[in-house]
Amino acid sequence: MTVVADVPLELAGYLDELVQRLSEVVELDAVYLFGSAAQGAYEHGRSDVDVIAVTARRSSQAEKEAIAGAAEALPCPARKLELVVYAREAERHELNVNTGELVHFDPDEDPRFWFVIDRAIAQQHSIALLGPPWESVFAPVTREAIEQALDEAAAFGGWDDPLGADIAAARARIWRETGEWVSKAEARRSA
Repeated sequence: MTVVADVPLELAGYLDELVQRLSEVVELDAVYLFGSAAQGAYEHGRSDVDVIAVTARRSSQAEKEAIAGAAEALPCPARKLELVVYAREAERHELNVNTGELVHFDPDEDPRFWFVIDRAIAQQHSIALLGPPWESVFAPVTREAIEQALDEAAAFGGWDDPLGADIAAARARIWRETGEWVSKAEARRSA
């Protein structure tokens, strides 16, 4: 696979290798890069790499562990990899990996609103690293679902970054005013 030109140069080889390693442990339908790297706002050494992978079917526990192991074993050139895995046509994720920080095999371990927001962002700003365009795989996230997720995010008290709540509020305000998702860096400037 050759990564498209829109992918930050610092990530191209890493993403090729990540897709290759994931495809060795599970049948993939699609892999998408989103977040700052897909919005032209990637800051090397500061930004995370946000990836959503879609498997052809639900994964067994052993397959989920193999996916997490493959992601953790590949050194990430960014701050960390945030990998979320969905089974094809599933509404909820099966696996959430933040390399070096957490691995959750049960979607109930994660606040649901994060994943609604992530899919809404990817719906506007994603790069297919493998498979068809985003809209061929995921149903659109409704405005009502996004509004509810933003309200839940505003009430969330578990921010790792002290500025996280301010940045999330700025992104939510901008989305509500314009319908566009901006990068965290752009939201930080407006916060």
